[in-house]
Amino acid sequence: MARMFGSLRISTKLLIIVFLSIIGMIGTAGIGLSTLKDTLLRDRMAKVKELVLLARTAIEADYQAARAAGLSEQEARERSKTLLRSLHYDNDNRFYAATKAGILEVHPKQALEGKDMMQTKDANGVYFFRDAVAAADRGGGFVTFSFPRPGGSEPVPTLTYATEVPTHGWVLTSALYIDDIDQIFWSEARRLGSVVCVILSLVVGVSLLISRNVANPLAGMTTAMLELSNGKTGVTIPAQSRKDEIGAMARSVQVFKESMNETIGLRQAQDDLRRQSEAEKKRLISKMADEFESDVRRSLDTLAKAAREMQVTSERMSTNSEEATEQATTVAAAAEQTSANVQTVAAATEQLSASVHEIGRQVNQSTAIAARAMDEAKRTNEVVQGLSAAAQRIGDVVKLITNIAGQTDLLALNATIEAARAGDAGSGFAVVASEVKSLAGQTAKATEAISAQIQAMQGATNDAVKAIEGIGHTIVSINEITVAIAAAIQQQGLATGQIARNVQEAARGTNQVSDNIVRVNRMAGETGAAAQLVFRSAEQLSKQSAGLLADVERLVADIRDA
Repeated sequence: MARMFGSLRISTKLLIIVFLSIIGMIGTAGIGLSTLKDTLLRDRMAKVKELVLLARTAIEADYQAARAAGLSEQEARERSKTLLRSLHYDNDNRFYAATKAGILEVHPKQALEGKDMMQTKDANGVYFFRDAVAAADRGGGFVTFSFPRPGGSEPVPTLTYATEVPTHGWVLTSALYIDDIDQIFWSEARRLGSVVCVILSLVVGVSLLISRNVANPLAGMTTAMLELSNGKTGVTIPAQSRKDEIGAMARSVQVFKESMNETIGLRQAQDDLRRQSEAEKKRLISKMADEFESDVRRSLDTLAKAAREMQVTSERMSTNSEEATEQATTVAAAAEQTSANVQTVAAATEQLSASVHEIGRQVNQSTAIAARAMDEAKRTNEVVQGLSAAAQRIGDVVKLITNIAGQTDLLALNATIEAARAGDAGSGFAVVASEVKSLAGQTAKATEAISAQIQAMQGATNDAVKAIEGIGHTIVSINEITVAIAAAIQQQGLATGQIARNVQEAARGTNQVSDNIVRVNRMAGETGAAAQLVFRSAEQLSKQSAGLLADVERLVADIRDA
C-alpha cells in the first residue's frame, strides 16, 4: 500500500485527501443525523412512558382515595375513567384504557368506548392492540404502528406505551405521533447539507489552490531535475523565492545544479590534468630512455672496443707463440747437431763456435720475443682491466635504472593513494598510476635481464684475466729459460777454448740445452693455447655485448611505446 501510494502524483494525493474529506464530512453528517433521529425517538419514548406511568399512578391514587372515601367499586372505576378522560398533554394527546380482552374502557371519543380493539389493525395490517396487551403483560413496553391523526385520513407513524393497571385490570396506553421526527430529521439534514456543501466548496477550492500552489511548482522542479539528470545544466529552477518547503527544495535543487556545474568543471580540469600528466610522462620516459640508451651505448662501445683489442692482442700472442715455437725448434735442431758433433769437436771447433754464436743469436731473439710477449700480456691485462671497469660502470647504470624503477613504483603507489583519497575525481590519476607502476615493473624485469648479461660478461672478463695471468706466468718462465739458455751459451762460448778437455761437460751442456729447448717449445704451446682462450673469451664477450645492446634497444623501444 505504501509503495503504491508513493507512486502517485502529488495532485492525485491531494485529490484523494479532498475525496476522503468529502466522504468524512458526509459520513459525519449522516452519523449526526442518525444520532439526532435516535435521540428524538428516545426522547419521545421516554416522554410517553413517563406520562403513561404518571397517569397510572394518578388513577391508582384516585382509586384508592375513592375506595377510602367509601365509594363503591363501580363508582371508584367511573371516577377513574373521568379522571383519565380529563388528562391530556401536548394539547391533543390523550390516554386510553381497555381490558385485556380488548374492550375499550376509556377513549377521548366516548362513543367508541365498549368497542373491541382486538380485531383492529392499522394500515400496514398490524394488530397494534394485541401487541399492546402483550407488552403490558411483560410489565410494560412500546408498540409502533401507523394511524391517522384526529381529523386526518393519512396514517402517520405512531408510538404508544402500554402498561397494566392492576387495580382496574386495564391496559393503559397513550399514543404519540412521531411523524414530526422525520420532519425534524429532514430539516436538519437540509441544514447540515447546506453547511456541508459550503464547507466542501471551501475545501475543494482551497485544495485546488493548494494543488496549483504545490503541484505546479513541484512539476516544474521535476522537469528541471529531469533536465539536470540529462546533463542540461542551463535549466532554470522555479519557485526559489518561496518561503515554504517548496522554496527550500527549489533552493536545494539550485545548489545541486551549481554542484553539477562545479563537478563538470572539475571533470574537465581533471581531463586536462590527465592529458598534461600523460604528455609529461611520455616526455620524461623518452628523456630517460634516451639517456639510458646513450649511457649503455657508450659503455657497450667501450666494451666492444676492448673486446676487439683483446682479439688483436690474442692474435699477436698466437703469432708470437708460433714464432717462438719455430725458433725453439731451430734451437733444438742446432742443439742436436751440436750433440752429434761433440765426438768430432776437436776437428770442428770453429764450426762449434759458429754454432754457439748461432745459438746465442737465436736465444737473444727468443728473449726479445718473450719480452714482446710480456709487453703484449701486460697490455692485454690493462685492456681486460678496462673491460672489467666498463662492465662495472654498466652495472652502476643498471643499479641507477633499478633505483629509478623503484622510485617510479613508489611514485605510482603515492599517486594511487592520492587517487583513492580523491574518490571519483581521482580515477584519472589511478589509471596513470597503474600505467606508471606497470612501466616500473617492466623496467625492473629488463634491468634484471641486463644484470644477468653483465654478470655473464664479468664472468668472461674474469676468465680472460685469469688466462692473461697464466700467459704472464708462462712468459716469465720463458724469459727465465731464455736467460738460462743465454747463460749456458755464454758458458759454452767461454769454454770453447777448452772444448777438448771438456767434451763430456759440453755433451752434458748440449743435453741441458736440448731439454731447455723442449721446455721452451712446451711453454710456447701453452702460450698459444692461452692466446686461443683469450681470443674465444673476447669473441664471447663481443657476442654478449651485441646481445646486451639488443636487449637494451628492446627495453628502450618498450619504454617509448609505453
